Amino acid sequence: MSEKVTATKKEPGMAMLIIVLTVISIVMALCLGFVNNATAPAIALNAQKSKEAAMQVVLPHEGTYDLVEYTGTDTAVAGVYQAGDEGYVVETVPTSGFSGAIVMLTGISADGAVTGIAVITHAETSGLGSKAKTDSDWQAQFVGTTEPVSVTKDGGTIESITGSTITSRAICDGVNSARAALAEIG
Repeated sequence: MSEKVTATKKEPGMAMLIIVLTVISIVMALCLGFVNNATAPAIALNAQKSKEAAMQVVLPHEGTYDLVEYTGTDTAVAGVYQAGDEGYVVETVPTSGFSGAIVMLTGISADGAVTGIAVITHAETSGLGSKAKTDSDWQAQFVGTTEPVSVTKDGGTIESITGSTITSRAICDGVNSARAALAEIG
């Protein structure tokens, strides 16, 4: 009698699949790390240029914006920059936005009046809270104020962006933090 021998194809085991996926994950992580290292300087430079351009918008100044040491108590203050005798630009990060932190600049003249605001980065809802960055008419409400600001729903003078009261309140918080930081500096 003859015996038939059939070859069976062996399926790769679970261990082999885990090894292959691990190797692929390591290679991809190395690629992402390389791309991140290669692009990080350009991203930082672009962010700095955007910030400097926004400083010119909120408090026009011919010279440099010199970083002032801020040792105050307001944790929303990320930086204070002196614009010669014209005043200060204060970078704040109020954490009470609808979708998270809003990085913004507030220009305050030497006499204590807000000269302008600019939202640098945010994660607010497109078409609603994002208007805080793009709507110059809405931003103009802050110009000239010399006292703490709040939205009309809270008894203040700032009209909220329609559908974005939380974002509007966060921007008011940023302006108020800027004003408080300058009061602490003296």
